[in-house]
Amino acid sequence: MSQDDLLKYSTHDFGLLCYGGVSNVWLVYAGSPHKVLEDRVAREKTPADKERFPGFKSGSYKAFAGPMEMTWRSRDGSELSHTIDLNKEVPDRTIQYDHPERVQRSKPFETGEPTVIVEFNDRTVNVYIAVTLHVSPLDPAKRTVDYDVSYTCVYSRTL
Repeated sequence: MSQDDLLKYSTHDFGLLCYGGVSNVWLVYAGSPHKVLEDRVAREKTPADKERFPGFKSGSYKAFAGPMEMTWRSRDGSELSHTIDLNKEVPDRTIQYDHPERVQRSKPFETGEPTVIVEFNDRTVNVYIAVTLHVSPLDPAKRTVDYDVSYTCVYSRTL
């Protein structure tokens, strides 16, 4: 396996995060509907939420299983809709990581596969690819494997 292929993936987990007063979030991906915050309003995003993983992940999907179609209500009550095709946004299906030479070749991903996180924050939708990587320690005397989280924004749009 070449260094370029080491961080490629063909499947992923999927999760949603909602902030900034959004409500009535509905998203369809790979034929699976996801509906959250029907009777509630999302809290504000805090600095602690910067690289948050969803508390619930929805299955394993083929990367990328068609466009994501979504609707939601923003803080001011506007009904918004948007479509994202990750095949266009992440055509190479590769994790961006600054030190690929440190990634363990035998098992690069600690969790098995990356997680696509769709975040709604008022009128903005962001998509992140997050994964925990097995990496060689910076201290060569250390005999254990370290873990490093790659959390990359691959798409952002404010409507």
